[in-house]
Amino acid sequence: MKIKKIYLYLSVAVALTFTSCNEWLDIQPELEMRQTTMFESEQGFKDVLTGAYIRMATPELYGLNTTMKLPEMMAQHWTIPSANSTQAEIYHISNFDFTQTSTKKLLEDVWLQYYQTIININSLLENIDAKKDLFTNGNYELIKGEALGLRAFLHLEILRYWGPLPSKAKSSDKAIPYVKIVTKNPQELLAVSYQEVLDNILMDLNNAEELLVDDPILTYSNTILNSPDDLQGVNQDLPHPADEYHYFRQSRFNYYALKATKARYYLWIGKTSDALENALVVIDALDSDEKSKFTLGSDADANNGQMTFPAEHIFAVSSTLATQTLTPVFFNYSTAYTQTVAYLDEAFEASLHTSDIRYRNSRLWENRIVPLASSAFNFFKKYNETGSTVTAVTDIPLIRLAEMYFIVTECGRDDLFKVYRMARVLDASIDGTLTTPAAIKSRLEKEYRKEFYGEGQMFFFYKRLTYNSLTWPVTKEVPDASYKLPFPESQMSFE
Repeated sequence: MKIKKIYLYLSVAVALTFTSCNEWLDIQPELEMRQTTMFESEQGFKDVLTGAYIRMATPELYGLNTTMKLPEMMAQHWTIPSANSTQAEIYHISNFDFTQTSTKKLLEDVWLQYYQTIININSLLENIDAKKDLFTNGNYELIKGEALGLRAFLHLEILRYWGPLPSKAKSSDKAIPYVKIVTKNPQELLAVSYQEVLDNILMDLNNAEELLVDDPILTYSNTILNSPDDLQGVNQDLPHPADEYHYFRQSRFNYYALKATKARYYLWIGKTSDALENALVVIDALDSDEKSKFTLGSDADANNGQMTFPAEHIFAVSSTLATQTLTPVFFNYSTAYTQTVAYLDEAFEASLHTSDIRYRNSRLWENRIVPLASSAFNFFKKYNETGSTVTAVTDIPLIRLAEMYFIVTECGRDDLFKVYRMARVLDASIDGTLTTPAAIKSRLEKEYRKEFYGEGQMFFFYKRLTYNSLTWPVTKEVPDASYKLPFPESQMSFE
């Protein structure tokens, strides 16, 4: 894929400023001008969709804000400074205070980036059927399926932030806008009911699933798909895609990303049997050689510094800005997010799980002396490139296999938790403890925290299960209202 060309298309959206209450509409005239050229070829459709993935990887979304920052601060994962410190934003977000200038801007940025990504996807979807004859190699179905699935995925993400508590939501409750068109009409951008959002998410996912039945990820192994098109280091006699667009499916909304999103969706609304069914599809996925499509991260992976466990990535985004973005967040001790050793020892149950592949040997966290500093600093290393303290990995996971194991554990297959426990080399004494729903909930709370530290999933665990009292790192009361983020000012101008 020609990245420079893609960035030219992205300039339609990325160059926007957030200076008025009409940001929702700012993109429309430029999209209209570009559509006549963007959608004249199959490559144009590919570029627009790739542009959506690039936007998702920016710091405004999964490159920082919606993985390591906003949800992690609300989950209390980073040491909370004082309100008067240079890191006051951590204090305010950790206390669910979105009345400050910086926190209001954060919500505005996230909201607009989500919806502007969706609008670009909608532009593609509005044009693709009329240009079906342009496509070869099954790319019409692949691109349309990805786009529909991605639209559903993004709306589910927005719902998890701004929607009501799922345990207390009513069908008629106002939720979020579900945007399926490119429009200049503010009335089309109003929030709709909770049920309408759920219905549209499921409709898009179902339609996407029908289109993705021939996804290359169902035919080729991840080893083949993650190889360059010259198949360097791979047996070239093995079947491989003829179209370069079919590679790197773990960095696109593939068939298994769709099934995992369905599992996440059904768990969110309490339909555990459906969640279980979809999660098992991912866990049980096999390549043509009968080996598992996705595998839980191993001790060898952790020892090699691969702490995001790439073999588990069901869906990830690739950020070329990762090192630049994460240097002040994790590499520079004077500004980095951190947590105390004592609290982390408690979180990781260090005295019990002495062989945990993540926490031992300073793999995930490293308390080290910093030159010119007066004391040691505890560095978070999940996103460090192997062997480096100053370079970040580029692939940021959005859905991993471990989550599917947690979903099936919660939905009636607690026997499969042992597979996960053994992969992480946790103490075997916990195997016999999952005897009641309360015990399973308690164990999963601990495991979500350990497993997804820095990835943004803990907050959604708390919200889904209506945790009004958090007990780690310290006791904190969280009223129901705190779990529903306030609409940003740009949206309130429409409501």
